[in-house]
Amino acid sequence: MRCLMCGKTIGENSLRELLAGDDLLCEECRNGWHRTGKRFTVDGVKAYAEYAYDGGFRDCLLQFKECGDEALRDVFLYTCKDRFRRKYRGWTLVLMPSSPQNLERRGFSHLQEIFACVRMPMLEVFTKTDTAIQKELTYEERQQMKEHIILKEGAVIPKKVLLCDDVYTTGATIRGALRALQGIPCQKQIYTLSAVEKTLP
Repeated sequence: MRCLMCGKTIGENSLRELLAGDDLLCEECRNGWHRTGKRFTVDGVKAYAEYAYDGGFRDCLLQFKECGDEALRDVFLYTCKDRFRRKYRGWTLVLMPSSPQNLERRGFSHLQEIFACVRMPMLEVFTKTDTAIQKELTYEERQQMKEHIILKEGAVIPKKVLLCDDVYTTGATIRGALRALQGIPCQKQIYTLSAVEKTLP
C-alpha cells in the first residue's frame, strides 16, 4: 500500500513501519504530525485538541481542504478513531459550519468527510451568515465571527453535543456555536483535530 500523502510504499522506510502496518501514511509522514492531546476550556466548556496545527498535519489538511485531495479524508482520525469512539460514546457530533463560498468551491463538506470514519451520529445544525473567508481576516476580525453563527431553522439539538472542528485558532467559531446554544438544555464538549497552540486559553 502507498502512503496517501507522499506516495511511497508503506514498509519501504523501516521494518517497524512494515510490522506496524495499520496506517494510511508512511512513518515519515506520520512523524511530521505533532500529537499534543491538549485539554483546555472555552467559556467553561471542556475542549480537547488532538494535534498541533503545524508541520505535516497542516500540510496534509491544506492538501485535503484547499487542493480537494479527498483520498486523504480518512488519515486524520485513522490512528485514534477507536479511542475517539470510546471517549465520546453516546455523544452526537455537531460540525462547525463552513461559509457557503467554501462549500461551493470545495464541492464537499470537509468535516463530514473527516468524521465519517468514526461512524457516529453527526449533525450540521449551524449556519454561518458572514461571507468572509477566515484565512483572509485579521485576528480582531475573526473574533467578531462569533456573532455570525446561528442555528438553522427547525434544528433539533441532542442531549449530548460534541462540537467538532478541524482547527482551533481564535476560538471565534466555537464561541459562536456556544452562544447559539445558550438556553438550550444539553451537555456540551468540544473536539478539534488541531490547534494553534499559542492561541489556546
